[in-house]
Amino acid sequence: MINFWQVAAHFLWILGLAMLLATWSMGYYEAQAANQPLATLLKKRGYNLAMTAGLALVCAGAAATDDRWWARLVWLGLGVAVVVWFARRGGKEEIGD
Repeated sequence: MINFWQVAAHFLWILGLAMLLATWSMGYYEAQAANQPLATLLKKRGYNLAMTAGLALVCAGAAATDDRWWARLVWLGLGVAVVVWFARRGGKEEIGD
């Protein structure tokens, strides 16, 4: 029988990794097209938001798939720290658009 909880938990971290890869790939493409360093382009608000969401999903999925209570707390703490970091930073754009 299919354990839908496990399927949903694994879906979270896979979706998060897919978001990170897509963001990185699109940023790399745009950086090459604009002849800019990738690090400079990834500081834009849209890229920061996508990377933060991807990291938060990876942390949520890892917390949901782990059986140890302390590991779940570590993953949830890391996910909260990533979201708080983005919120405190305000998603500021480092370069103009």
